[in-house]
Order: sequence, then structure tokens, then C-alpha cells
Amino acid sequence: MQQIDLVRHGPVDSPAGLFGHTDIALAETNPVCLHWLAEQHYHRVVSSPLQRCHTTARQQANRLQLAETTEPLLKEMHFGRWDGMQYSEQHPDWPALCQFWQNPLQHNPPDGETLQEFIQRVQQGFELQSQWQQGRQLWLVHAGVIRVILAAILAIPQQHLPWWQQLSVGYGSVSRIRRLTPDSPWQLLCMAAPLPPSD
Repeated sequence: MQQIDLVRHGPVDSPAGLFGHTDIALAETNPVCLHWLAEQHYHRVVSSPLQRCHTTARQQANRLQLAETTEPLLKEMHFGRWDGMQYSEQHPDWPALCQFWQNPLQHNPPDGETLQEFIQRVQQGFELQSQWQQGRQLWLVHAGVIRVILAAILAIPQQHLPWWQQLSVGYGSVSRIRRLTPDSPWQLLCMAAPLPPSD
């Protein structure tokens, strides 16, 4: 059995904003919403290299006496000129950003990734790092990355806009996936839950 807990990082040290590749720090070194990790046992730890994920991944890898694998393909979407922008209706790019949220397939971040490019990149990272390995894995990643991976295993087409617009992936939430053999399909055990299900 191979099981992966896809966990979103904790709150960041900034007012609400669009932090894609911006390497912003966590608001707290040990976020309260991730305290549940201390009771979990994993055989492998994978992380985005951005510090809001990497900080917690490193802590957990040290606790479990494991090496941490960082995967650049699992970074959040690159939002180009909007990257690092705080949400404000007074910002000159606010109308364009709203258009992007309403239809990310038709409106692209200036100088950033398209949604299709982001999906392709994350799927490559998932295929690379999820090769068959028995045991339980912890992946510290981003909300957008989790949406892409779950859409892939559930065969949700990228044109299905409600998936991108309406699925809330909270700080410290967990989406657990599992497969029984290398040839088995992935199963979804919980999605964007505040705590993992009991084994």
C-alpha cells in the first residue's frame, strides 16, 4: 500500500495576497493548524522548495529521522507580474485579476504561467515523485498543486471551472490518497480536511 497525505502549508507572514513563486515565510515557525502532524508517522517526506512548505517539511523529516525530498515541479503557480500582490480593489491590476479568477483558462497572468502550463508541470512532478513505494508519505505543498493532483486522479477535466473556483483548500488541511498496488488506481480517502481520517 502506498499512501500520500497532500498537506497545504500554514498561514504566511503577510496580509492576504497572491503568493505563487514568491518565497514568503510562514507567520509562525510551527503553525497551530499543523500540530496534528506530530502524531503521524511517515516513511517519506516530499516538499515544494518554497520556504512556506519547506520549513514544516524539514521539521517533520528531522522528527522522523528521514531525508527530505524537494521537488521544484511542485511549486505553486507562477503568477508573473501579479506574484506577491496583496489583494486590494485599489490595485491597478485588480480588474484583470478578477477576470483571471472568473475564467483562468481564458485569462493568463502577465509574464506568468498559463493554467495549462501549471497543470502540466505539476502532473509531471506528481508522476516523478509518486512512483511506487510502499508506506506512508507526507507532501507539504500548495493549494493549487493539491487541486491539480486531485483533479488528475479523479479525472476531472481542466475545463471544469467550478473545480478551480470553488474547492477551498485551507491552511494545514490534508487530502489523503492511496493505492494498494502499483497497478491500482489512486483512491481519495479525504479532501481538504482539517484533520486526517483515523486509520
